[in-house]
Amino acid sequence: MASKISVYIDEEMHWKLKAAASLRGKSLSEFMVEAALHALQTSDRKMAASKMDRLRASVKSTVSSEELHDMRNVERRR
Repeated sequence: MASKISVYIDEEMHWKLKAAASLRGKSLSEFMVEAALHALQTSDRKMAASKMDRLRASVKSTVSSEELHDMRNVERRR
């Protein structure tokens, strides 16, 4: 059975990812699943972890733990 996950990112990042997926003829979900699988299958997971750390550092928005909790609750109410 498939599981749903939610990731909260700023709108600019969302549109960049959506555009990258579109250029490859994929939905955003397909694009993200393939990216996650690629990161997991790489022979050098430390390199993948380093890339993710750089990506996280490049995102300028910050979300407090309270805001994150509120976002999760909104998603659960749906």
